[in-house]
Amino acid sequence: MIRKLELNELDKLYKNHIKKDFPPMERPPCFVIKNNIKKNVQEGFIYVNEDIELGYVITSKSEDSILLFLFAIFNGNRGNGAGTEFLREIIKYYNNKKAIIAEVERPEDAKSYEGKIMCEKRILFYERLGFTIYKDIDYTIFGIPMYLMAYSNENLAKEDIVRYIKAIYGVTLSKQFQNMLKIK
Repeated sequence: MIRKLELNELDKLYKNHIKKDFPPMERPPCFVIKNNIKKNVQEGFIYVNEDIELGYVITSKSEDSILLFLFAIFNGNRGNGAGTEFLREIIKYYNNKKAIIAEVERPEDAKSYEGKIMCEKRILFYERLGFTIYKDIDYTIFGIPMYLMAYSNENLAKEDIVRYIKAIYGVTLSKQFQNMLKIK
């Protein structure tokens, strides 16, 4: 089951998990997420199973689509299907959106063999849940080249994904950081 993240829980989640799960270039400061939640352009969820919190997601949203901005299962709970069940719940929750988008690091850019394997596993995880990878989109955010993957009940073209991601970052990134998104 998923439950909505309360704004007063964000500081603790950020300190205990987000800072450990995502490198500095892949996560904004906590106050940015808070402001975006208050503006209703981001929201957070906690995945709970039998009263045990197993993971979290911060989503960024536009009118038509959402981005799985920060998605993680807590250490010790990975590899047992929790991520799959959590993502299925998120897909159900956002069934009115045209696309659910994920950013994944490109395996060919990994700095180690282990990093490459992790990237490949992440891509396979999303593909097993019905996401399509768009390798033909040249996409970089904050200097990190990524592939975009999308889940949709429609057949989406490259141009749709580009439009959706621009719309999402158009409302979540402040004007001073808009140039950190490179996409074509």
